[in-house]
Amino acid sequence: MYKRIIPLFLLKGNRLVKGVNFSNYIDVGDPVSQAMIYDAQGADELIIVDITASKEGRLINTKIVKKIAEVCRLPLAVGGGIKSVTDAKKVLMSGADKIVLNTWAVKHPELVGELSKEFGSQSIVVSIDVKQNALGDYEIYIFSGDIKTEINLLSFLEKIQEMGAGELLITSIDKEGTLSGFDIELYKRFSKIINVPFIASGGAGTYDNIVELFEKTKTDACAIGKMLFLRDYDIVRIKQYIKGKGVAIREA
Repeated sequence: MYKRIIPLFLLKGNRLVKGVNFSNYIDVGDPVSQAMIYDAQGADELIIVDITASKEGRLINTKIVKKIAEVCRLPLAVGGGIKSVTDAKKVLMSGADKIVLNTWAVKHPELVGELSKEFGSQSIVVSIDVKQNALGDYEIYIFSGDIKTEINLLSFLEKIQEMGAGELLITSIDKEGTLSGFDIELYKRFSKIINVPFIASGGAGTYDNIVELFEKTKTDACAIGKMLFLRDYDIVRIKQYIKGKGVAIREA
């Protein structure tokens, strides 16, 4: 199967932001114009997440999603504050192809089952933010990395797949925004029990970081942000390079 290259849009208000380890965010542009750029460059899809929606008790601004959907042909996976079937319907009706669940999927895993039954598992992406502790174990965080949970990651991965998650997005908080490469150990450790497509996020900084991820893990896709926004890279050159290294990708 082809490996996917997916720009990751983090929204704060109506603007795109990037940070380091889920903090120190800076403005990096307008989401609609950036979506048009990556569409033209041949990205495989877009992930759009409002990072403050759950903390503020609201839903992602669906007007922005609609604007992006109107100018962009790419599949859109959209998240931010979705905690009910009604919320999910609003997001899907605004133009999203998939919904992304994070905090509320961790707090209420049954929500994954409800939405999977309503919309089909292929529409449900569960996003999990993890951080490694001093003992080398990975712990789940919610509300954009603000709160550590006591939930066992292995057990949670098994449970949400049983509940109907069609895809997983696993982000290393330790690597996020550092441009230092992916946490290869994270994806190796849990790939044996993941039976659905999964996306690696956090740490992409060079072409070779992406090649290493695909060569050493069973990851199906990588989500990249700062590498695109703050360095002189684009989707076309990324795909050309990793294809030259033997990675199967769709042509940009």
